[in-house]
Amino acid sequence: MTGGAGFIGATLVRRLLSAGERVSVLDDLSTAEPDWDARFRDELGDGRLTFVRGGVTDLRTVMDATAGHDTVVHLAANTNIPGGYEDPRLDLEGCIVGTWNVAEGMRRNGVRRVLYASSGVVYGAPQRIPTDEEYGPLRPASHYAAAKLAGESILSGFAHLYGWRVLAFRFGNTIGPRSNHGVVHDFVVKLLRDGVRLEILGDGRQAKPYIDVEDLVDGVLHVDLMAPETPFTVFNVATQGTLTVRRVAELVIEALELDPRDVELAFTSTAPGGGGWIGDTPLVDLDAGALRSLGWEPRRDAAEAVRTAACGIRDRVLASDTPLRTTAERRSETERAAAR
Repeated sequence: MTGGAGFIGATLVRRLLSAGERVSVLDDLSTAEPDWDARFRDELGDGRLTFVRGGVTDLRTVMDATAGHDTVVHLAANTNIPGGYEDPRLDLEGCIVGTWNVAEGMRRNGVRRVLYASSGVVYGAPQRIPTDEEYGPLRPASHYAAAKLAGESILSGFAHLYGWRVLAFRFGNTIGPRSNHGVVHDFVVKLLRDGVRLEILGDGRQAKPYIDVEDLVDGVLHVDLMAPETPFTVFNVATQGTLTVRRVAELVIEALELDPRDVELAFTSTAPGGGGWIGDTPLVDLDAGALRSLGWEPRRDAAEAVRTAACGIRDRVLASDTPLRTTAERRSETERAAAR
């Protein structure tokens, strides 16, 4: 599993190990929590879990990690989506080159099944809302979105040429108690530092689906069992409907037991295109009817997922001995450390 030490990856690793699977994780630990492996000490010790430190941009590393396996779960990608505006190579290398290396590593090792983490942003600004998997043409509106769609195309080409089975998942915004980045995490951090003023990127009208990570993992594993054996199939994975960023802020304030009358919502100027930053997709509304037709339903709706995530993030960060950092602050710190 590429990116298996990350937020979604670690949740999926735990589920697979519980089901008796043997798992290898390839991750450069750039977005992992320092104690990510503490959850897997027993499995690392008895050989059920193997960890390879490295990135998907190195083909040899990918080949070593995928050897001997029958399925690859490809989660690794550039996660600094706003950073792709200033440095487009982040998405080229982290998403496109990385996915090509995963596909080539699979080909050389004879692996013929892959589960790929795509994104709901590949639709761009669709004319049909909510948007199902048959909608087109797709017109991505950022380097990240374009790179995710390119990854789908790369894997589709390999699948049809070499007789593979590819399942591509267009995720909604995935959240949970162990989220260490994203809007819910950042709102919790900001409110813990200052409980009377919350800065919000954009005008707060950006609307997206929010899904609990456990429900998302349920959906991925359910599709793997139930989907037809076709070369390439795409599934949206999301709760029904959307939440605006403003509503997410209100839910987080409520979850942290703050009085909303005492919290000023301070909106920044809207970026061109209507998002919170250049390249942000202001509206993502996914129709997950195809997945539901296979018998999957999320246990939490979007609002409940936000509340659960906010409470869990609060408890986790307060119990840790690390500084309260937003996603952007954490990335800046990592970049400064790498430059030394």
